[in-house]
Amino acid sequence: MVATTLHQTTAPFLNNRSIQPQISTYPNSLQRLIRTLQSSPLLTASQIAEIMREVSISDQDLLPWADFTHSCTDSYGRKLVFHGGHFEIMVMSWLPGDFSAIHDHGATEWGAVQCFSAAEHTIYSFADGLLANPMSAPYTAGMVREVDHHLIHQMGNASDQPFLSLHVYGCAQAIDSITGNARVFDLLEGTVQYTDGGVFFCLPETQINQRDYGLTGDRETTIMQYRLMRDRLQKILLKHHDIALTQKLTQLQTKLHLMR
Repeated sequence: MVATTLHQTTAPFLNNRSIQPQISTYPNSLQRLIRTLQSSPLLTASQIAEIMREVSISDQDLLPWADFTHSCTDSYGRKLVFHGGHFEIMVMSWLPGDFSAIHDHGATEWGAVQCFSAAEHTIYSFADGLLANPMSAPYTAGMVREVDHHLIHQMGNASDQPFLSLHVYGCAQAIDSITGNARVFDLLEGTVQYTDGGVFFCLPETQINQRDYGLTGDRETTIMQYRLMRDRLQKILLKHHDIALTQKLTQLQTKLHLMR
């Protein structure tokens, strides 16, 4: 677990995917991870999860990419650490109350996520337009979980302390954005949204590539997502006056009242 006061800005930041920092500028544990991933694109989720355990990355190694001052319109902090063509490494920062929207991972074929504190984590099924069957699979501190192309899930911080998580996503072929065109499931709007950025609640139109219509959810999933979206909207509206988001909050509150 890390404190916001430890936020540093001395990372070999990657502002342009085509301009890679020297691998030698990264912490030793990340150097080992990067070099191992560079050696083969033909990995499985279980293999990358084991690799992440073996290189022994700590949350201290990731502090240069911490973003605990992320905008309230972002559901969590998100920084690209390294893009290796067939893989990308990212660090996510989770303030108390931060939750992703339900999402998948674009073109990802294999990957893994390591959390450095206890974290909420729920896996969903999706078939014939219905998002359902939430299965709780929480993280404990240091745990690594596998990611594959079919995973639809949600992560979040229900504690009173911030923490970081390390994310590795990969595929067999080198592409510009492995997690690009990820699906975000918006049950209030009844759509699946495709985005190249963070999988946030209440995405602005500029971050939505396209929509699929007709999304529904079972009762348990719908109520939970309405509550989490409500909480995010309340955080946003404390700092920003926005008529459309105020109307969306009122709509959510009405729906939640009717579903009691």
